[in-house]
Amino acid sequence: MKYIRKAIVLILVAVFIAAIAVGLSVVFAVRNINIIRVAYSVGGAEGGSEEFSSAVSSIEDGLSQYKGKTIVTVGEDDIAAVVAGSGYAELVSVEKIYPCTINVTVRERVEMFAVRLEDGSGYNMLDAACKTVAISPENANNADGSPNVLLECVPAEDYSSVTGIAKLFEERFSSVRAFAESISVVSGAVGGDVMSIKLRCGLTMELRDYKSRTLEKAEALCDAFSRIDDSLKLGGTMYCVQTVSGNLSVAITGVGTV
Repeated sequence: MKYIRKAIVLILVAVFIAAIAVGLSVVFAVRNINIIRVAYSVGGAEGGSEEFSSAVSSIEDGLSQYKGKTIVTVGEDDIAAVVAGSGYAELVSVEKIYPCTINVTVRERVEMFAVRLEDGSGYNMLDAACKTVAISPENANNADGSPNVLLECVPAEDYSSVTGIAKLFEERFSSVRAFAESISVVSGAVGGDVMSIKLRCGLTMELRDYKSRTLEKAEALCDAFSRIDDSLKLGGTMYCVQTVSGNLSVAITGVGTV
C-alpha cells in the first residue's frame, strides 16, 4: 500500500510538472513578429525601393515559421539566416519582448557597384561592402535608378581596396556613384598594375602600382583633384606614383606635376 501511495504521488507530480511545462510553452509561444524597416531613400515603415519591399515580404514569410515556437528557442542566427536570404535587406537588430513578441529591424541594402556578367546578359550588383545583392539585366541603382559604379577586371581580392576608395570619395565629395563612373584594373602595365578610376566629369585617376600604398595614393589624388582648376577636370589622366625617394607624386598627362 505504501508503494502504491508513492507511485500515485509521483504520477501526480509528473502530471503537475507537465501541466506547468505546457502552460509555459503556451505563454511564451511567439505570437507577434514585427518587422521594422530602415529605408535608404525615405525611411520609416513605408520607405524604400520596390526591391526592399519585396525583401521585407520575403522576410515576413520566412519568419512566420517561428510563430508558435517558444520564444527562447528562436535564436538571432535563425532570424539572420532568413534576412540574409532576402537579398535587399540586412539585419540591424533583434529584440525579444517577453512573453511572446519579437521585433526585427532590417535596413535596406543599396547597390553601389556593378560587375558585368561574363555572358553579357546583365550585371552582378554589389553593395558598398562589395557583397552581392542581386543579378540585374541593367545597371540601374535600386534606390534611384542612376548607374552604379562599374567594376571592370577588378580581382575579388582587391574589393577591400575598392571599398576603401569608395569611403574616401564619400567623405571628400559626398557621393561615390555621382563622382565615379567606373573602376578598372590593368595588369602587367609598365611600372606595375594600374587601377583606373573614370570620373563622371571626364578626368581619369590612375593609381600606378596600386597594390602598394593604395589609400595613400587615392588620398593624394583626391587632394590634387580638389586643387586643380575645373577646366582640367574635363578630360585627361591624373596619376599617382611613388618616386625613388619614397614620396608620392601626382601629375596630369601633358600638364606636369600638381
